[in-house]
Amino acid sequence: MKAVEEFILNYPGPQKEVLGFLHQHFEAAGLKAKIAYGLPFYDGRKWICYLHPLKNSSQTELCFTRAHQFEDPSGLLKARNRKQIKGLIIEDLESIPLEEINRILEAAIALDNS
Repeated sequence: MKAVEEFILNYPGPQKEVLGFLHQHFEAAGLKAKIAYGLPFYDGRKWICYLHPLKNSSQTELCFTRAHQFEDPSGLLKARNRKQIKGLIIEDLESIPLEEINRILEAAIALDNS
């Protein structure tokens, strides 16, 4: 079993479904998963995004590591006092804005490939 899959399987919080769904989605998009800084990260050539289950909450933040360098077509990404990383908060499986995430992911992968 991969380290990221173990992380998700053993995660004690209510974010497990969101983590599992997004993990499968990113792997299907061809990204490589690994654990870095204690969180699931997804790479192309460099880091593209990571999943951050928020403590004392049922939310998960999907963060894009180079979001300051590409256009966010959806406007969903927020910097939250960070210079490079931007993310969006996901409440639960039903509230995942998959179409918007796919557009953001396309922009992030295009930047990674350039």
